[in-house]
Amino acid sequence: MLILLDPAAANQITVQHSLPKHSTAQAFLNPLIGKKNLVTLEGKEWKMWRGVFNPGFASSHMMSLVGGMVSDVLHFTEVLSEYAAKGSVFELEDAATRLTVDIIGRVVLDMSLQAQTSENELFKAFRDQVKWMPLLNDPNLFRKYNPMKFIVYRKNTRTMNRYLDKLLEQRFLTRRRDEKTASKRSKPIIDLALDTYLKETGQSGAVALPTQFKRSAIDQFKTFLFAGHDTTSSTACYIVHLLSKHPAVLDKVCQEHDEVYGSDTSKTAELVTEDPRSLNRLPYSMAVIKEALRLYPPVSTARRGDPNTQIHSNGKEYPTEGFMLWPVAYAIHRQPELWPTPEEFIPERFLAKEGDPLFPPKGAWRPFEYGPRNCIGQELAYTELKIFMVLTLRDFDIRPAYEDRDKLDGEDRSAFTLDGDRAYQVLVATGKPALGYPAKVSKRSR
Repeated sequence: MLILLDPAAANQITVQHSLPKHSTAQAFLNPLIGKKNLVTLEGKEWKMWRGVFNPGFASSHMMSLVGGMVSDVLHFTEVLSEYAAKGSVFELEDAATRLTVDIIGRVVLDMSLQAQTSENELFKAFRDQVKWMPLLNDPNLFRKYNPMKFIVYRKNTRTMNRYLDKLLEQRFLTRRRDEKTASKRSKPIIDLALDTYLKETGQSGAVALPTQFKRSAIDQFKTFLFAGHDTTSSTACYIVHLLSKHPAVLDKVCQEHDEVYGSDTSKTAELVTEDPRSLNRLPYSMAVIKEALRLYPPVSTARRGDPNTQIHSNGKEYPTEGFMLWPVAYAIHRQPELWPTPEEFIPERFLAKEGDPLFPPKGAWRPFEYGPRNCIGQELAYTELKIFMVLTLRDFDIRPAYEDRDKLDGEDRSAFTLDGDRAYQVLVATGKPALGYPAKVSKRSR
């Protein structure tokens, strides 16, 4: 393994050469999201499917889907209100993941999966699959090679694929009906992908959903679920966590929201829906999102070395053949040579002008990676997180409740910290807040 901490070296394998993903990514992800997923596909097949799904994730198209996302976040605020009334401890990561599942269902398929209000069959199988995923370099051989794991994998995969097969067929029929009635509704991502696929394969008049497209779409939907599971839900938790520790920053965020939407928070959802591009007038909120992702990046890439590719860094040349190449985002994001006072939460880094000591160096911030294999869903993540912020932060006070969780469990975990932080990241498929971020919420009075 060759660990890369130099952003310029990381760019050499992701931008300049864009080396293939390492085989460990396939072994890790394929049981969860299938072999046709955009994360581990390579070559012409990856290029084709990336091109098919790109239009649906364009920032301009995201704006047309904001109204549906607002509806799902409003359901999330109802969940928060219920917890506030009870005064009970809950896992914010679980609640945020359920929100993400609902949003993915709506923007991709234009369907409500109701994960926030019920035990959705797809969500249940997906979460169970994640729990059985192996930890890389796990010293527990029984857990790593437990034969039950493969039985569970097959069962959950059948459940997810059957569920998504049905949804895709339903969406295809709805799409044909909308075309006949000239519906003006915003198209979900899957419709744009299907339009592109049918055009490129010369099947524009298809009266049935093409089998090849369906098989790929099932794996891509699971990929989008996984991406929401690892990026959006955990980042929402860490935004809340960091703002709870930095009230002055929270005040600035709320002030920005007041300036854009007014102080009457009961009107915010309607205003965002009427003018989705208002979300682009929240530079400080965006800086908070980026700083949260700097401190707590959920995932890094891993590439496969190549006999014809050498890495040049600090005047030295490193061969890559036979190596797994790992640009560790967490370490790059906390290097003092790149980031002044790297352990501090300073959103202003992402508002600084070039020449300012706080200005992020080129390639030093990489939660979504760079190059052609960058994250296809980053615009969706930004949009979802901004809606989450404008509809929750001024109305709710969400606080970590690790001590309360310890009392409930009858276990003192106070010694389990990283640099004094109990919300340190743990590997649950990707980096997630410890214990699912136990929290308590109350209504804010302003």
